[in-house]
Amino acid sequence: MRESDLVWNVVWTGGVYPHLRHFVFSLFDRTEASFRFVANNCTPSSVEQMTALGEATDRVVETLVLDVDRMVPHGAALDLVLDARDDGPVFAFIDVDIKALAPYTADFLHRLEDHDVVTSGVEVWTEENTLAEGEMGVGGRHFYDHDGFVFGSPHVALYDREALLDTSARWEVGLHCGNRSEMPDRTWARIEEMGRAKMAYDTAKVVNIMMQADGRSLVHEEHEALLHIGGVSHYLAPPEHDFATDKTSGEFEGEPKWTRFQGIELRHEIARFTSNTLKALSSGTVPPAIGDGLDAPTEAKLRMVRDELESMVAASRPWLELTGE
Repeated sequence: MRESDLVWNVVWTGGVYPHLRHFVFSLFDRTEASFRFVANNCTPSSVEQMTALGEATDRVVETLVLDVDRMVPHGAALDLVLDARDDGPVFAFIDVDIKALAPYTADFLHRLEDHDVVTSGVEVWTEENTLAEGEMGVGGRHFYDHDGFVFGSPHVALYDREALLDTSARWEVGLHCGNRSEMPDRTWARIEEMGRAKMAYDTAKVVNIMMQADGRSLVHEEHEALLHIGGVSHYLAPPEHDFATDKTSGEFEGEPKWTRFQGIELRHEIARFTSNTLKALSSGTVPPAIGDGLDAPTEAKLRMVRDELESMVAASRPWLELTGE
């Protein structure tokens, strides 16, 4: 498959588009592939801006507004796209808070020649992507089980479309499946037989397990060309807010509910810093300072993120000019 024939699906939520579009512009700059913008309970103004960009460039094949009355989980949004659109032999998606530092698509397509699924996208905030033995939830960051089994990533993924559809139909599962109640008894029995029974699963984890149950090949491989912040969209547009009918600016105020959970404090710290920095850079105001009292590794991550955001926003100017901004 030629790189120019691939379509990357990008799911947007709430009112994140004006802030996170700089990331996607960096993806534009480093690939010949096209993109589909998927609006999942987005603000009307965000949909208008996405549509305007799509009309100004041939890099966006369409802005697909999902027929949903509330924000649906990422996997559910992707299932709707998979059902509604056929872009050829590969179904691919990538998160909206990933910066491209160099070309990336061709390498993934090359890996897909020998595998049915290729995933990537480690987050800046975590150093551990292996599920600990005895832990009962497979989060987005858990790319591997404690024994080396590959769960894969929900952040960057390319699937052999026919293989994905075949497994999904055989086991009656989708990218949205997150727990025991969302699958048939026979599917759960197979997962138990494989030793992968957990209380909860993030996007695509169940499908990835079942594809391997079918003898399909999945490989997770990090790419030095991609920098994934992690959690920024979830911070700016938490699912508890109804953005599509928000009569104000569409901006969420305060801290999302997920920030109260234990074990993801650094995710919160970096997502908040990234969000506030992007808002400042976009409006021409002074970005937030890096706080005092941070440990050396966290401070180093924030400095790196700040530098990457500054260069990314500066490089976005040609794309913004296409729509007169």
